[in-house]
Amino acid sequence: MNRHNNILKNFYYNGFITYEINKKKLMFINNLKKEIYKKFKIFFVGDKFENFHKYNSFESINSTRMKMINYINTRKKLKKDIYLALKPFFDSMIGPDVVVQKNVNLAIQMPFDDERPLLHKDTPLSSMHELVVWIPLVNCKDSMCMTMIPKNKHDLIDSLFKKNDEILFEKYSKKYGVRKNIKVGNVLIFNANNFHYVPLNTTKLTRWSLNIRFKNLFTPYGQRNLLDYYEIINTSYLTKMNSH
Repeated sequence: MNRHNNILKNFYYNGFITYEINKKKLMFINNLKKEIYKKFKIFFVGDKFENFHKYNSFESINSTRMKMINYINTRKKLKKDIYLALKPFFDSMIGPDVVVQKNVNLAIQMPFDDERPLLHKDTPLSSMHELVVWIPLVNCKDSMCMTMIPKNKHDLIDSLFKKNDEILFEKYSKKYGVRKNIKVGNVLIFNANNFHYVPLNTTKLTRWSLNIRFKNLFTPYGQRNLLDYYEIINTSYLTKMNSH
């Protein structure tokens, strides 16, 4: 219980946490990787996910990624598997009435691929009441990892956007950002209103990750509405009782 409370406190003060998935709930990641590999084996040439860049170009990566996204979103249980793996945290943070982003997103970042989002936060397009879940499919270290800006530095970062200076964004992300190595079986969870930054991947490995969003059914929706962007994944007995 103390460990769980510490996780919640860290999220409250920083706006993000890394969370270890129970080993019994990890099978969905391994199964998904096997299915992707089998379906798209021509792109791997018998090699590991981390070496994907050796056989694929920057020019072709987005087309390949979109095919993979379409494929993984045919897996009906994937969103539910993610939800159940993180349910202890969700129950405390957003409660039992939960909606989920309709489509799981897949990110593939090859070494020195400069096509990436810079320092930003996802609001007001997304709701301030939304949790973003970033799930690595390979072990990530150094510049393969997301850089998060703690909440107590947000006023400073907000002031940078008035200058719209990309060099300053980079400088302050390095100075104030928090970047933790994260292995398969751990996830990064952050509030959509939290500043974050994807650094240039300067390692020799390709980064693979999923991202998906969850929020409470009854909290405000930002500029994305329930019917277009989300679907209900879980409801409390009280909500079920009064929905008929």
